[in-house]
Amino acid sequence: MNIVKAQYQVEEIQGFKVYKAQDVYDVLKEHFNPLQEEFYLLPVVAQEFCIERLFVGGLTASSTDLKTLFHLLLTKYPNAPAFIIAHNHPSGDCDPSGADKEVTKQIKEASDLLGYSILDHLIFSNSGYYSFHNEGEIITESCFLPLDHKKDRG
Repeated sequence: MNIVKAQYQVEEIQGFKVYKAQDVYDVLKEHFNPLQEEFYLLPVVAQEFCIERLFVGGLTASSTDLKTLFHLLLTKYPNAPAFIIAHNHPSGDCDPSGADKEVTKQIKEASDLLGYSILDHLIFSNSGYYSFHNEGEIITESCFLPLDHKKDRG
């Protein structure tokens, strides 16, 4: 039997509080490369969030592997009840593409099956962000992230 050990991007930031999408954006905009697309997972750990940079792509896209995302949640953060996902758009246009909407739908469906709550999906750039939660595209009843349903785009 062959055992495969997955390795993830190690840049991890731990222990910050999030009260709204702007808080996530403020942390991420300090840590991303604006020249390539990067995909982040932010699991809730002991009522705080940490950041894992999962995937790095090129100028116009990054690959989002749902198996890798959920493998990380299940193995490294087995007690995390909820999470946020985020990725940047190097173009500066934060509006979600059709692919962004589809992957969000797939992650939401998988989360529901596995008992996780996806709290938000942020798309961000140097000039602002788009929050699926704030736009009413992800609805969650969670005490971990009491996001406003108003449009507080950056």
